[in-house]
Amino acid sequence: MTFDTAIIGAGVLGLWAARHVIKRGERVIVLEKRQVGAGASGGFLGALMPHMPDNWNAKKQFQFDGLSSLGEAVAALEADTGHSCGYRRCGRTMPLMHEKVLPQVVRRLEGAKANWGGAYEMTFQQAGGDGQGVIDWLNLDFAPYGIQHDTLSARINPRTYLGALDAFVRPRAELVERAEVASLSFVPGKESEQQVDGVVLASGERISAGRVIVANGWEAYPLLQSVMGEINGGKPIGRGVKGQAVLLEYVHGDDLPIVYHDGAYVVPHEGNRVAIGSTSVNDWSGAPETFDEGDMAFYHRAMELVPALRDAPIVGRWAGVRPRNTIDGRGTEPWFGPVPGVDGLTALIGGFKITLGLAHMASLSDIT
Repeated sequence: MTFDTAIIGAGVLGLWAARHVIKRGERVIVLEKRQVGAGASGGFLGALMPHMPDNWNAKKQFQFDGLSSLGEAVAALEADTGHSCGYRRCGRTMPLMHEKVLPQVVRRLEGAKANWGGAYEMTFQQAGGDGQGVIDWLNLDFAPYGIQHDTLSARINPRTYLGALDAFVRPRAELVERAEVASLSFVPGKESEQQVDGVVLASGERISAGRVIVANGWEAYPLLQSVMGEINGGKPIGRGVKGQAVLLEYVHGDDLPIVYHDGAYVVPHEGNRVAIGSTSVNDWSGAPETFDEGDMAFYHRAMELVPALRDAPIVGRWAGVRPRNTIDGRGTEPWFGPVPGVDGLTALIGGFKITLGLAHMASLSDIT
């Protein structure tokens, strides 16, 4: 069976890529090793937070473009499917613990005015003020030097978001779960430049396609190392970083901001749910989805930040592995685009902790 495009991975990047190429009228197959959203896309957190707006660069502009256009993209997806994505531009509150950060805050406020186009703002609330309506939500003991707040940050429910993408893609394409891709397939006899012509599954089945899009998170690295390692000086092109999060039941009016401090995220979602995250473990082993009850420091920090949540029951636990690219020292930056020297091959590998806010835009601009 031959397809115009074969997509490896049914996370947020793979499904957005499928949505775009389906809309162009292509015949598409999506191959997922486990099930839709099994990787980093299918967690709880859903925090869509911009990089700080000072020291502006191309990476920050790209993320801003993604975050500022996501609302419109989500609205179109919801209209096409009738599925809510749980999206809300809720803003982000950051308590300020040290006087030394105040000059940084001044630079951030100036950067937001210069680089966010006037549609969104960053503000500073001095200690002892009204807390911008979040006194019951934030422990002000963590804000002796005030509160920084921005209106660009948003939240989305990763699982309902993926559900909406699934609802669009599945009726219009071949979406095959529990189909592990063992290797890429190349046109034989090409010496100066490779050209993909499909994929080979772990079962031995070969699927032909004129284009292959690799979008399976950290598991893309072993698939792509042989064709991308050269552009990274022969070094590994990325690694997987394990993370954990929990989901709480907490009755609220869904008008609260994200609270972020010292690596702890508190993200209010609709349906009286609050997501708490997260960890970043480089040295991990075993099953990626195994939750480590001994690694809950992020949760305890969050309970100090937002004491109202201390009695909220934990109703879900998530563990998974996020991609962290090391191509050209990218770190938190994504890799989106054609693979150099290989015709018909595109890599869509997310940026560390920022992929949910970028997937809709990157897929559209980088699939050729």
